[in-house]
Amino acid sequence: MDGSSSDGSKVLIEKNKECFSFWVSEPDNGIYDAMNKGTKEAKGEYCQYLNSGDFLIAPNTLEKVFQKPFIADVNYGDVYFFKDNEIIERRTYPDTMTLSFLFRSPWGHQVVFVKTEVAKKYLYRAKYTISADRAFFLELYCNNHSFNHISRPIVYFDSEGIGSIDKTRDERKMQFYNLKREFFSDQVNKDIERLLRIKDEYLFVMRVKPLRLMYLFMKKLQKIKN
Repeated sequence: MDGSSSDGSKVLIEKNKECFSFWVSEPDNGIYDAMNKGTKEAKGEYCQYLNSGDFLIAPNTLEKVFQKPFIADVNYGDVYFFKDNEIIERRTYPDTMTLSFLFRSPWGHQVVFVKTEVAKKYLYRAKYTISADRAFFLELYCNNHSFNHISRPIVYFDSEGIGSIDKTRDERKMQFYNLKREFFSDQVNKDIERLLRIKDEYLFVMRVKPLRLMYLFMKKLQKIKN
């Protein structure tokens, strides 16, 4: 899907049109509107949304990913972030998807394979011009769709894309705040945030406790030596 771009994308697609079962170059209302157009035309069992600037880890990545059939509705791998042609981070996602992860962590749609019938049912809420993927996966989670982690990197993700750059940080936060209110009441949002803070405090205590015990042990050992 190309939004009538003037960067040479259409020319490149035309030169390689035999590689595509469908393509179109026309104006759209942002990346998620374009992705919805692609979803409606999809004929395969799963959809992956790979944007311009992002690319698969290797030519045989999809072959390896689909060596075994999936059961889950949503299957997600890991990602390499790159900038200026250098890898700056490898991000590994949790094996078990949780509401706390979806609330706290932006999650790139590029590494996800969604059953086409599921993707067509929900589509992306294109009004969230930067955060529609977060709304999409939150909606799937809240509607009891199954998630499965693929323990391998899938994509090199362009860390300078519109959903990552610093100048859109405030807008991303505002959009996520609004979409949470669309899914949950203010009271439920407050309760979730409170529970997440409790979780953070628990994890902090569990990290600090062993250090505290080690400190006391070393202090006692020093007394014995003296």
